[in-house]
Amino acid sequence: MTYKRTFAVIIAALMLIPFISLAASAVEDGNNDDWAAKTAVVHGTDEAELMVRTGDIDALSGEDPNDLGYNPFTAVDQYSHNYPWPKDDTDPAGTDRIFVGTHGLDEARDGYSSNYVWYKNGDDSENAYGDGALEITMEYDVSGISVKNALLQLCIDDFQAISFDSVFTVKLNGKDAPFIAELLNHVDQTGPTAYIVSAIIPSGFFTDISSGRLVITIDESMGVGDGYSVDFAKLLVNYNSDIFTGSFRGKTEPGATVRLLGTSTTVTAAADGSFEFEAIPGLNAVRASKDGYAEGYDFGIVIAGKAAPYEGYEVWEARVNLSEGEGNADIDFSQFGTTAAWSNASGWAEAELQEAANLGLIPDCLNDADMTKPITRAEFAAVSVKVYEALSGQKAAPAAVNPFTDTADTEVLKAFEVGITTGTSATTFHPDRLLNREQAATMLTRVFKKVAIEGWEMSRDSDFNEIFNTMFEMPEPFADDDRISDWAKPSVYFMSAKGIINGTGQNRFSPRAVTDAEVAIGYAQATREQAIAIATRMVKNLK
Repeated sequence: MTYKRTFAVIIAALMLIPFISLAASAVEDGNNDDWAAKTAVVHGTDEAELMVRTGDIDALSGEDPNDLGYNPFTAVDQYSHNYPWPKDDTDPAGTDRIFVGTHGLDEARDGYSSNYVWYKNGDDSENAYGDGALEITMEYDVSGISVKNALLQLCIDDFQAISFDSVFTVKLNGKDAPFIAELLNHVDQTGPTAYIVSAIIPSGFFTDISSGRLVITIDESMGVGDGYSVDFAKLLVNYNSDIFTGSFRGKTEPGATVRLLGTSTTVTAAADGSFEFEAIPGLNAVRASKDGYAEGYDFGIVIAGKAAPYEGYEVWEARVNLSEGEGNADIDFSQFGTTAAWSNASGWAEAELQEAANLGLIPDCLNDADMTKPITRAEFAAVSVKVYEALSGQKAAPAAVNPFTDTADTEVLKAFEVGITTGTSATTFHPDRLLNREQAATMLTRVFKKVAIEGWEMSRDSDFNEIFNTMFEMPEPFADDDRISDWAKPSVYFMSAKGIINGTGQNRFSPRAVTDAEVAIGYAQATREQAIAIATRMVKNLK
């Protein structure tokens, strides 16, 4: 395929070259620790609050990755290793071994499964094989960490589902994880090379991750003779969004919904069918779907860097051709949510709440909350801080001196210090006061201004009006424009123009309650789920 790098030797020739076992020398970096270590647990890396790795980083072969130029984290430098390779009993179970799955195989259909037959027949006792399902156990100290998001990376080798109609299943601590299996079933990674695939773990598995023990089970369920291996598994807990250091683009049917596999992130294909994604370097895949069409998939290699900075490499161009017909339903990510994330939510909000959980946008104060309830000023301040951190890539710090007498909430003090909220007076904040829709639009617009306009401060907001007005095209007025406060109108229409806050029907925005009767029924109050949905769209649309 066009994305593959050409190697100097062919695999058949490699099989004839004597295998030379080399002890891995010191390759180490702050995000992955010593590559030769069989396991690694590191707190506070540039990528995440916690990194856990099971399996050494050696392209399965036990050779020196530094000498080989092998770096799976950029997806640029790869290495076509010999196979089979000598077994190393110190490798963690599940890693650096050839598997075929619990169903065995009717016939050997690739090199790995042919080698496995020799092993089962007793003709090969020196090389690395594994029986049954591939199972990797990760154990780590998670004390003091509140899991807000998590991402699992697998460095896979010779998974060929498309060629052999393999059907892989994945479980995490015994629970089905089809959002990972989907990745393995829609790539054709014809080794012997190892590439990373990445999947965001939904909140329904946070309890498992918080237990300090995660068991990953991969099985091939059809017995089709597709041998496969995993070099290492890597778990990131409370990861930073800037790990999505690669990008790619593609084409499909105009208006189709395109999802990056391993995530719930979707985009809508433009009028010319084009779409773009930011992605983690490695092997990536997309799914496109549209009413009246059967869904389609494509896969390719995404390298580190947003503009293909490596000589000889180009940005992957995905092509998903859809055929007219009846499509299948996409993965329902809401079913992998957890009541620990929220206790109640409207049906329309579930998908965006799950995406917000995956992005780490739900603050601690809303864990296990009823998301249908109105949101308070303090809660919305916490949401705004999450959005600021996601857009700016910087952690917010609370004000050193608390000016308020009615709250000491850390998230409120962070929002105050960043300059995206003020008090209701010089000394009060009224944290439990409910927020309306125009207030929500205004606070989040301040977050955007703080991140996007150099030198912006709330106290000098009017000085930046000319710059801000060039950043969006004013949409047609809402039917209830006269009810939108003058100070809120720029923010309301900015949010509308960017597709972040929608109207409430009949071209109305419903900015605030005006009459006593409206106040009594909570008219125009922003709910928690609306606030989270707005935050999610803001991060997706403006980052």
